[in-house]
Amino acid sequence: MKVPKAPKPSEKRKKGLTRKLVLSMLLVGALPLLIGLLLAFFQGTQEIREVSGTSFEALATETARKLDLVIADELSRTALLTINANLIHLLENRRDALSEIRQETLTPLLQQESEAWQSKDLDFLSTIAEGPIVEELQRHVRGTYIDLGYPVPVITRSTTRSLYITDRAGRLVASLDAKAPYLHAEEDWWKSAFHNGVGQPYIGPIQFDPQHQTYTFTLALPIMDSLRYEAVGVLRRIYDAKEFFAPSIDIIRFGETGHVMLIDSRGVVLSCPILPTGTAVSDHTLIPLVTPMYPGWTPAPSDGHGGQKTSIIGFAPLSNANRITQSSNGLSWHMFVWQSSEELFGPIQHFFKWTAAFGLLGVGLLVTLGYLAAHRIAAPIRRLQEAARRIGRGEFQEPILLSTGDEIEELAEEVNRMNQQLASQFAGLESQVELKTQEVKYLQESTTQILDSVPDPVVMIGPQEQIEYLNQASKEALVLKNGNVEGTPLFQLLQLDPPTQAKLRQEIHLVQSGVLTAPPAATPDQLIKKLHDPLSPVSWEHSGGDRRELQLNQRTYRYRWFAIPAPPGKEPGVGLVLRDITEESLLQDQLIQGEKLVSLGVLSAGIGHELNNPLVGVIGLGEAIQEEADPEHIKEYARGIVQHGKRMASVVRDFTGQVGKQFSEAQTLVNINEQLERTLTAVQSVFQSSPVEVRTRFAPLPPLPARPFELGQAFTNVITNAFQAMKDGGTLEIATTVLEQEIHITIRDTGKGIEPNHLPKVFDPFFTTKGQGEGSGLGLTVAHRIITKLGGQIRLDSKKNHGTVCLIILPITSNKHMEHKES
Repeated sequence: MKVPKAPKPSEKRKKGLTRKLVLSMLLVGALPLLIGLLLAFFQGTQEIREVSGTSFEALATETARKLDLVIADELSRTALLTINANLIHLLENRRDALSEIRQETLTPLLQQESEAWQSKDLDFLSTIAEGPIVEELQRHVRGTYIDLGYPVPVITRSTTRSLYITDRAGRLVASLDAKAPYLHAEEDWWKSAFHNGVGQPYIGPIQFDPQHQTYTFTLALPIMDSLRYEAVGVLRRIYDAKEFFAPSIDIIRFGETGHVMLIDSRGVVLSCPILPTGTAVSDHTLIPLVTPMYPGWTPAPSDGHGGQKTSIIGFAPLSNANRITQSSNGLSWHMFVWQSSEELFGPIQHFFKWTAAFGLLGVGLLVTLGYLAAHRIAAPIRRLQEAARRIGRGEFQEPILLSTGDEIEELAEEVNRMNQQLASQFAGLESQVELKTQEVKYLQESTTQILDSVPDPVVMIGPQEQIEYLNQASKEALVLKNGNVEGTPLFQLLQLDPPTQAKLRQEIHLVQSGVLTAPPAATPDQLIKKLHDPLSPVSWEHSGGDRRELQLNQRTYRYRWFAIPAPPGKEPGVGLVLRDITEESLLQDQLIQGEKLVSLGVLSAGIGHELNNPLVGVIGLGEAIQEEADPEHIKEYARGIVQHGKRMASVVRDFTGQVGKQFSEAQTLVNINEQLERTLTAVQSVFQSSPVEVRTRFAPLPPLPARPFELGQAFTNVITNAFQAMKDGGTLEIATTVLEQEIHITIRDTGKGIEPNHLPKVFDPFFTTKGQGEGSGLGLTVAHRIITKLGGQIRLDSKKNHGTVCLIILPITSNKHMEHKES
């Protein structure tokens, strides 16, 4: 199967300039047009929203005002019945009759009358459904009742579903509805209208009336006595809600969907051309937005008619009617004006569509003109591009001829000039490149030969701990038979135990980060210095307390790290230099053993001092016994000789114990403070004539697993150096403390101090600044090895003529760890 060729990058970018020019023209021409269209659309939508909202608010307010007038007019006309003199006289008589009836008699009487009404007793029924009062009610409902020239409107006659009057006991007095209940004293409307005899108007909520099979609301008015002092009865009128409100609401329509509707504060519809009376608004979140006690308009999340599109709604409360409804049942009535969003924003959307169509036509013209203009610009630029590509490949060609009369023609002339200059300059470049390549190869071969001639093993390690180079000494030290080891992991060649590998990995990381460039015991200034020449003898001699050593193939090597710079974008490498110190270590061990014998001489001198005092006492007491004749005095002198003899025996016993321990001594728990005191006493006996003031400050310390004689030898060497530095007198301070699971021993003298250039060499074997016969140069070397063997550190800080501070740090180790080390 033949695989198609991938297009060249130049082919992919062939029409890039044309595309950019066309896009630029589109951005310049179409972007302002698009922004203008969007701004016009949003501004028009906002203005329509504001104008429509204000208009809906005004319509809702006016409709609410008119409906308020209708309700107020209905209240005033119905109130004419409550001031009928015959009716008031009748109710006053019934009040007086009720006042004479006792409560225990009244209850059975009311029950008897209620049963007679429900059983349709003709005699009892005629007293309520007939008579002059009923005729007055009939004339009022049928429209024959004249109130000062104002006939009852047709709406009143068609919407009244029930009309009756009760006395102050809640009994029916007159009724046009034979199905009305007889007793009403326990009903909410009656209690609210009667109001404990004070009386107040009552307008009830919209609710479904099973008797009339429609949604109704109640208007109840109190009937006051002739003195207008107290209520003697209540008139109740039940209206068909839809029939009552529809003539004032349904006639208000605008557009195809615009209309008004009346709802209460629960969201129940009282009257609406679309929704049936009694249903609730579908979106409950809309109710608090349109039922405040002030007129206004609001953008709503839905239309309240089941639609989920945003809409503009105007609203206004029925202020006069709400004063009655709120005192009656806590509800309020509100006018609601709405029009669908499609119809409301239809004109601006239609305008936007037509404008967008013309805009697209303009964009098409811009694209066409832009393409033509871009083609005329891009064609000569492509010729220049092709010429530059050939020049880049070294294909120097004939001059480019363009006659555009603009900057492109000037650019073509510059390209021709550059072509001529490159052709002349590249003439001898190939020979120079070949010469430089040979020089680089020579330098690489010379470097390899130099490193192979170095007697110390040199290993170069990559960022991932892989071997990048081994010189000849490294291959011999590692006994490598296969010469090609590049890319091999470092620790695959260096067979070391896991703790040593972990330590080396940490040091590699520190060298790469630029931290590990000086010994661990160095000062902060030394920690930031770089190793300029890892093969220089000075870098090994100035090792100070840094004794990094490895055991490889039964040989002991001291090692040094150095950083290898890397090209930009790559991680730096690390170099490792090894130096075989096997014979040097053996020699130093022999010298250290000799130094131990020297320290025994110090102890022997101290023992001689300790034996001298009691020996003088023994001689003196012996001479006294020879001249004494009193037996009691002779016995006392004999007891003194025995005590001095015990003292000398103790000194000899301690001395013989120390000598034996130096050759075969196991680790035991050592009290550091006691060991320091014994060592200080021994050294002081040697320097009795030295005017040195000794100050000790020992803190409570935990016992430390160590060999007492070796630890004492280390303390002896350091304290001896301090006494030797203060020949003319001074102060020696010895203090111990515990810091972070470490024992810190500070030995400070006020002697002549150490030169700064000598300080890095003080731990090197045979290095000394003392006179002939005063020191071997192994004292601090032995002390350093003993402290390092215990896992500790020894640090020196000194300034010329300002004394020396020696800090010995020993880690606190458990007994279990001591037993493990001993095994």
